[in-house]
Amino acid sequence: MYDDDFARYTMMPIFAAVYTPNPQDCFDNVLPTLKFYKSTRVKCYKEGPETTCHAYTAYDTSKKAIVISVEGTDGAVQMTEEVLSFFQEKVPFYENGRLFKYFNQAFFDLWNGGLETNFRALKYLYPDYEIWIAGHSLGAGIASIAASYIVKFGLATGENIKLVTIGQPRTGDREWAEWHENTFPYSYRIVHHRDPVPHVFYNNKMDIGDSYVICQEADGHYCSNTQLDVDRNDHVTYFNRDIGVYGGTNCTKYW
Repeated sequence: MYDDDFARYTMMPIFAAVYTPNPQDCFDNVLPTLKFYKSTRVKCYKEGPETTCHAYTAYDTSKKAIVISVEGTDGAVQMTEEVLSFFQEKVPFYENGRLFKYFNQAFFDLWNGGLETNFRALKYLYPDYEIWIAGHSLGAGIASIAASYIVKFGLATGENIKLVTIGQPRTGDREWAEWHENTFPYSYRIVHHRDPVPHVFYNNKMDIGDSYVICQEADGHYCSNTQLDVDRNDHVTYFNRDIGVYGGTNCTKYW
């Protein structure tokens, strides 16, 4: 079951910490038992212009969790590449549908660039820990794919993963989305009001106590697609915090 407190007070700092040079500074202020492990930063999607993808790993011996958090879009060029990827042929995800090429390639660039090594090191140390995977924007798509491959690689079961994303673009086709929905009991794609990019739909400011709707389809006709007037500010503002400012001030300032 979706837990607003978990998303707001635990996952939101995990999202934001990817935007600060030292995630531990953010953790020390709001999640003191969470410990930063290592970051991975690579050139992603080598067929395109110079853009980077970034993720970090962390662990919490108190909550018994391993964390992967993936950064959002790196500027206008990368956003353009993401949009163009929707017009490219999708690539297969085993026998379970297809993924957009850009997101799939960006995941493997990160995974092969160090994320796999860092994750496996923590999994070796803490084999029974729950795995929390987070991502914003581009990072949300990569996070969903990361969870998918971690299960397919036999590194964890879907039941042992908590996947929470914000501002996630459509990442694959319907067949993959249905497999994903059936594989991960705790998987929520959070959408803020008029976020133009994105099944938890907050049609409000996301203040404490604000209502939300759990949607069967994240961008279905009865959910975020009811918003015809989009607002880019909603893509960078979640739980009443500007994610870049919140992370950049080590999780101390909201705006």
